[in-house]
Amino acid sequence: METKQYDEILHYLKLESVYYSRSVFGGGGWAVNVPAYQDTSMFHVVVAGSCLVKVNNSLLKLKTGDVVFLPRAQGHQVMASETAKAVDLYSLPVNKVSELYETLEVGSERENKTIVLCGVVKIAHPSGVMLINDMPDVIHVKKEQHLFSFMMQGIVDLIFQEAEGDFLGGESVITRLVDILMIQTIRQWVVSSNEYHGKWLKALKDPKIGKALSYLHTYPEKAWTIEQLGKEVGMSRTAFATRFSELVGDTPMSYLTSWRMNLAELRLKSGEKVDLAFIESLGYQSESSFRRTFKKTKGYTLSEVVI
Repeated sequence: METKQYDEILHYLKLESVYYSRSVFGGGGWAVNVPAYQDTSMFHVVVAGSCLVKVNNSLLKLKTGDVVFLPRAQGHQVMASETAKAVDLYSLPVNKVSELYETLEVGSERENKTIVLCGVVKIAHPSGVMLINDMPDVIHVKKEQHLFSFMMQGIVDLIFQEAEGDFLGGESVITRLVDILMIQTIRQWVVSSNEYHGKWLKALKDPKIGKALSYLHTYPEKAWTIEQLGKEVGMSRTAFATRFSELVGDTPMSYLTSWRMNLAELRLKSGEKVDLAFIESLGYQSESSFRRTFKKTKGYTLSEVVI
């Protein structure tokens, strides 16, 4: 993948925190059923000890420094052993430190202690959503396999120190460190797991179609045509349209429309208002045309977008 397309993926990996928790498990008889969370991603970072994570039919063995990332936050189990009897997460007592951060302690045994930092996050940008949709159900990054293992271990160590102590601003430090850890984990997967990539990532890596996608993503306000895009990447109109559809699974103009409407929704949710400057920045000259296209593409009106 050319550097520009690669940087583009990472640029949009901005995480919106839903909540974080630090769980301390004592002994070897614990197990927790973690429910699914809609329209979010979830992760677990083992900052001390070890544990098992069961996702669908896969059983993952995690040790200190390992990260497991669930792009679509499906239900799963975190446990000390396969024989441990699981209890539902919501049935356990938690200490709510703040709106976004809570702590949990299970088991009084202080030896053989396992500390797991968990989080539920959302990647709202359209590019980030497409990346999430391209990922497998679960990504397990072992500490020693990570491209940036030295830096990752340093981050995990810092998280451990903050999680063990009661420092001023500890919650803020932990959440920011975790954001870095998650972005690095996704970065690791993008770089090293080509065989698991879906259509969108493979299209981004294509020298010509990836370049065209970058143009559409960067300049959604332009009145792009198939001919113009083909010319920009050195392909004929027919060859470009065929190659784009093969790799992306959509036509160039349909993809552009979807991209524009997804951007519009994201910006509306951030508080922007629909005016002439807004619609022109997305390639439209008529507000009524823009509103009709939004309703047709998204299935609901602009006024129904929840801020």
